[in-house]
Amino acid sequence: MKMPRQIMRYCPTCKKQTEHKVLQVKGGGGKRNVLNLGTRRFERKREGYGSFPRKKPENCKRWGVKLTKKVDLRYQCKDCKKMTIRKRGFRIKKLEMEAAK
Repeated sequence: MKMPRQIMRYCPTCKKQTEHKVLQVKGGGGKRNVLNLGTRRFERKREGYGSFPRKKPENCKRWGVKLTKKVDLRYQCKDCKKMTIRKRGFRIKKLEMEAAK
């Protein structure tokens, strides 16, 4: 997906439409807590029963491993230098930043 480096957008601090610089922030997903109930339940399942271990593959399309990462975009106002964040990250394979025309 192609995205312009600068975009006209509403700034809540200036309370008007201003030019914003588009920045891509690394991450966007967040870390998963090791002690989550689901994680503990899954680990317990993986241990298996007696001498029969659970044979679920780790990295396989069939088991829901995602092929894309979430992209987190932030917009910086040129006038007041405040950053605004997009509500949610969106999944995309590749993000290209275009120069302003």
